[in-house]
Amino acid sequence: MICTKPPTRILLVALALGWGVDLLFYGKALGISAPLFVLLLMAALFGLGRLEGTRPVRSNLWLLAPLIFFASMVFVRANPFVTFLNVVASLALLGLIAHFYAAGYPQRLGLIGYPIVLLRTAGNALIQPAPLVSASMDLKAVRRRGSRNLLPVIRGLLLALPVLVIFTLLLASADLVFADYLKDLFSLEISPDLLELLWRGIIVLGATWFLAGGLAYALGRSQASDDQGALEKALGSLAQVVRLGFVEAATVLISVDLLFLVFVWIQFAYLFGGQANITVEGYTYAEYARRGFFELLAVSVLTLGLILGLRWLTRRETGRQVQVFNGLSSLMAGLVLVILASAFQRLRLYEAAYGYTQLRLYSHVFMVWLAVAFIWFLVTLWRWPLDRLGTGPDRFAIGAFVAVLGFLITLNAINPDAFIARQNLARYQASGKLDAYYLTRLSEDAVPALVLAIDRVTGEEREVLRGHLRYRLESMEESTRWRSWPSFHLARRRAYDVLAEN
Repeated sequence: MICTKPPTRILLVALALGWGVDLLFYGKALGISAPLFVLLLMAALFGLGRLEGTRPVRSNLWLLAPLIFFASMVFVRANPFVTFLNVVASLALLGLIAHFYAAGYPQRLGLIGYPIVLLRTAGNALIQPAPLVSASMDLKAVRRRGSRNLLPVIRGLLLALPVLVIFTLLLASADLVFADYLKDLFSLEISPDLLELLWRGIIVLGATWFLAGGLAYALGRSQASDDQGALEKALGSLAQVVRLGFVEAATVLISVDLLFLVFVWIQFAYLFGGQANITVEGYTYAEYARRGFFELLAVSVLTLGLILGLRWLTRRETGRQVQVFNGLSSLMAGLVLVILASAFQRLRLYEAAYGYTQLRLYSHVFMVWLAVAFIWFLVTLWRWPLDRLGTGPDRFAIGAFVAVLGFLITLNAINPDAFIARQNLARYQASGKLDAYYLTRLSEDAVPALVLAIDRVTGEEREVLRGHLRYRLESMEESTRWRSWPSFHLARRRAYDVLAEN
């Protein structure tokens, strides 16, 4: 028997949201459906919280701003990779909001804390609906009525089954018409519409289950103690098991610092020193500068992991050891910033020679925010140092989280495909070189720039662009998948209007 209790309220709201998942997303392209569903989900969470007296932690409400931004960018940007990042960021922020809605503070998490929190939220979303369903039904009444009415019927059907099989076979053997009816019955094909209806029902129920669990977890966290302290203690205990001595850590830092010093000296002498120094060594400036940027970027990322790992694992028994460790780490971070500048310069020169691509642009933006993360590391290293055992609250994690958000926000603000199209067309005006085939692989974000380019390019490049734009218009006119209102998308709509007008 269904009861009018808060668990039932959560299940009913989750069922409505599950139906919304089917309405907004099934068989439809992503568009305005993404920000609309996020707004509905947040309205449901805050509405249920108000009804049940669970107040949100006000200092954590800033997480709503990036959530709404990334969900809105799913509607605005058409670039597939950027859209994927926006969806992933939105899901991650939803997980953080569920965990920190009523308890805890994200700025207290360490780096490992973020994936742990997201995994914990996902796990609770899967298991929380079970007690909700149990609490919403009178199981004793169900068992009592079932044992009185349902069980006898089941026993009767089991007894009748072998008898029915024997009699049916005998009757089919005796009468051909009866046999034909049986053949038609057992060869009945299930309607594709029925299969689709069943599949959509499974999607609705699955979404309802997961959403109900997420809502219950978010609202129930206020009744549980904040266990971030326990997480930090567990990580501290793990660090004690694999603790590294100061001498070993210092040796690693000094060795890597010496290697980086040699490399940085070469960068100042050759890459930053000008073309004349390169030709002395027998290389052209182009040969020397237009390579190695991805390798240097990989070195920078690995170095950040190395510094953070040593900071966490190294045992520093005296204040002098703390100062030496921080100094060596600071030197390494400063040298990596120079390496990042070298990679940035090399990639800029490569783009000037060969044009922009998505990977090169993503790498450029990533370098900038990786440099921000290194600078934040230097700030936390001296402003909020860990204790001599390498434990305590780690302020670097919240800065790294903000840097990730900044990287994603910057990509959305740049509008990569439109930016790449404009830059490569500007390069064509200056040099006459253009990879028109690459431009045809860009998303609808680039269409307005490509339409304007038709009158600016000539020869084979113009025919390639013209043929691609004509094909894209025909494809959009033939397809109806993107025309439904949940799939309404700003970039797709603008691309279609520009193509139709021209």
